[in-house]
Amino acid sequence: MMTLEVRGDGETPSTDLGYLLHKHPDRMQSFDTSQGTARVFYPRASAQECRVALHVDGEGVRSRDEAQRHVSTIPYAASSRFVVAIGKVFGDALAGRCARPELVEHSWPIAITVPSVPVGGALGPDELFTPLGWSVGVSRQPLAPSGWGDSPYATVTLEGRHTVRDALRHLCVLLPVIADDKHYFVDELEIDKLERLGDGWLSTHPHRDRIISGYVKRVRPLVDLAVDRLTGADPIGPDTADSRVALPQESARQAGSTVADRREGLARRRLDAVVESVRAARGRSVLDLGCGEGRLLDALAADGACTRLAGVDVSVAALRRAAERLERRRDVDLWQSSLMYGDTRCRGFDVAVLMEVIEHIDQARLPVAVASVFDGMAPATVVVTTPNRDHNSRYGLGPDEYRHPDHRFEFTRAEFARWCADVADEYRYTVVLGEIGDPDAEVGAPTQSAVFTRIDEVSR
Repeated sequence: MMTLEVRGDGETPSTDLGYLLHKHPDRMQSFDTSQGTARVFYPRASAQECRVALHVDGEGVRSRDEAQRHVSTIPYAASSRFVVAIGKVFGDALAGRCARPELVEHSWPIAITVPSVPVGGALGPDELFTPLGWSVGVSRQPLAPSGWGDSPYATVTLEGRHTVRDALRHLCVLLPVIADDKHYFVDELEIDKLERLGDGWLSTHPHRDRIISGYVKRVRPLVDLAVDRLTGADPIGPDTADSRVALPQESARQAGSTVADRREGLARRRLDAVVESVRAARGRSVLDLGCGEGRLLDALAADGACTRLAGVDVSVAALRRAAERLERRRDVDLWQSSLMYGDTRCRGFDVAVLMEVIEHIDQARLPVAVASVFDGMAPATVVVTTPNRDHNSRYGLGPDEYRHPDHRFEFTRAEFARWCADVADEYRYTVVLGEIGDPDAEVGAPTQSAVFTRIDEVSR
């Protein structure tokens, strides 16, 4: 049972909370939801203090088969299922609809208590709510008998001054992230919801990228699309960390620069480096594997050195946005495909590019992707860029942290060199390693690159 309490500030009586929630303080109301029956009532209602309680019985997620009943925490946990009930019962408040519009933007002293919050995710309540101005309390609920220690559930208390709309939106986005639990299928409609609920606060949250990733269940195309729509920036990747912390050797030069400037700086340099590698290879046809929204293809088309360009991605949404970007480029083909299986359309290109792609593939499956490119497609030149894990310390990241929540791994310089040598040896290519971005004497540049050239091409 969640409680939300507002306190009077001398200007607006606390009982006006009833207008915002569209639930009258003088009576209890019941609502059928997909998660069971939700009941709303006010244990306390006065001009100085008004407390509303939302209780969901969880019957909607219990087995109706008596023979298969078992003890389960699911009906009682305050995670994504509970958020569904909040959306159903307090939908008008979440949307900012009220018969008295001035109340929507009114900030109240608010206290919220949410019991039985699963706290098994990578981010805890403190990390998520404190940056939004909440004072956070977390009380782990003990198991019985006491010798078993604490359960993975906690009572979370929040105190701060917010609008009721924003307070509910914070809960609806962050509770599923804390629990690391979304019980339903997610697609692009989930991004629409995240845009509405995150309006005005999510784009500037210090853990924005990880919140978005958790909210859409770490589905990479959805993560990239959500970040682009929420921030108008490039999809999160190696530049995310660069946007948080200026590089030490660049501090004087970047003192007046913005986060967007630094993000664009490395992204631009990587793009320019890949275009230069393609130009140096003298390839007339180029295939961008994992083309995303088509930035590289746009740059190559503008360069004018190639007569045939094509882009491949697993994300239909990304391809749609690439098509919009490249609408004026009549000589660029786009299609959906994957490195995990052979596609005859990907054969016959002079150059294939994997720009910030390999780190998104499980290492156990990386050999399949490598064989697909170097054996199945067999281009004369393959250009690869990937983050340099050695450089992560310059971004304040720990040894077990990656730059992007969807990265499955990140190569150190030594690991990348060994991997490149093994690939070149197995598929009869030569390889030249490089760096992109400002180098660091100890940890190297933020991005590392490799240009593979097929041996029969070298001998010509």
